[in-house]
Amino acid sequence: MKLKPYIPIMVSLALFGVFLLLPASWFTGLISNKAVADQRLSLNEQVLKGTLIQNKLFESNHYYPIYGSSELGKDDPFNPGIVMHKHKHVAQKPYLIGTGGSTDLINAVGLASQYNNLKGKKLAFIISPQWFTNRGLTNNNFNARISQTQIDKLFEQPHLSPELKQRYAKRLLHFKNVQNKSFLRQVAKNPDNISHSYVAPFKENQLLKIEAIKSAYPLASSPLEHVKPLNDNYESWKAMRKDAEVYGGEHTKSNKFGIRDKYWDLIKARKRKINRNYEFNKNSPEFTDLALLVDTMRAAGADVQYISIPANGKWYDHIGIDSERRQGVYKKINHTVTSRDGKLYDMTDKDYEPFVISDAVHIGWKGWVYINQRINHHMHEKPQNIKKERSA
Repeated sequence: MKLKPYIPIMVSLALFGVFLLLPASWFTGLISNKAVADQRLSLNEQVLKGTLIQNKLFESNHYYPIYGSSELGKDDPFNPGIVMHKHKHVAQKPYLIGTGGSTDLINAVGLASQYNNLKGKKLAFIISPQWFTNRGLTNNNFNARISQTQIDKLFEQPHLSPELKQRYAKRLLHFKNVQNKSFLRQVAKNPDNISHSYVAPFKENQLLKIEAIKSAYPLASSPLEHVKPLNDNYESWKAMRKDAEVYGGEHTKSNKFGIRDKYWDLIKARKRKINRNYEFNKNSPEFTDLALLVDTMRAAGADVQYISIPANGKWYDHIGIDSERRQGVYKKINHTVTSRDGKLYDMTDKDYEPFVISDAVHIGWKGWVYINQRINHHMHEKPQNIKKERSA
């Protein structure tokens, strides 16, 4: 038998075997400060679902993480990731973490996996009212937005209390495709005695190596790479707000709802009634997830600026979800955060203000300026006194 044709295969298998045996620590060193800086606006999977980039992010004091969902990736020149890092008064560079479907539990798991890194760290968390649906987080979004590594690191956090670990385990068991249900059931039943890990050590080693390589050499470009600020040197927030009003007016000429023209064209193209009656549910399971996130941040000692954004009031009135119903959800969001000693910037009184929202629910032009100003204020604030953890 001639071996020569099989030599490349044999070499490949040998190299793969060596890769499997090498420790993850040999690869995590690939995550340099430059790799973190280069992915500030990337919104890629390694930032959203990984742990290594965020580990390095929280080691630095150069960045201000902003957690949210799909609004972070919109091509808006007033997005804080675009405009704020050049503003003369800004102390840190905004770092964007979120994508469509990244609702409360998605962000809670990602942040809880960083629990030991959060004490005294400033960050913002944008809460969207469209999350508070009849079902809350769907199985599809859960599968796509949370990684096994994040869940594993969550339960490995030595200072995350057994009570919080138990709450996470019980919540995660609601999702049909969650891995290692036997482990989660054990934590849900007896969180004071966790005998093994969510991910086996050998598998964890492989997942971290793959994550490290992808994080060090990302392939996807940022959805914001082509977006430029309208002005590189704003003298005041008032001037930025004025530009946002002008820009919003120029991009909403086709309709009376303040919806950007491109999105309005998509609405008209559907030619059928829009039904969003599943949104704005005061009994949504999303409120439990929000409470879990706020309790986790409070216990970790993080200094979080929560931001509750409105929907487009004119549009929601038009499709039959009236102000009274919206206000019920807005007020419950406010109560869920503030009753747990969270610091909330409540923008929901602006749901009829032009150019605050750019379509139905996504924060836009003028709304971003309000948020930018609040974030800048938070950056310069003295750290708040963090109280002890509150039980569920």
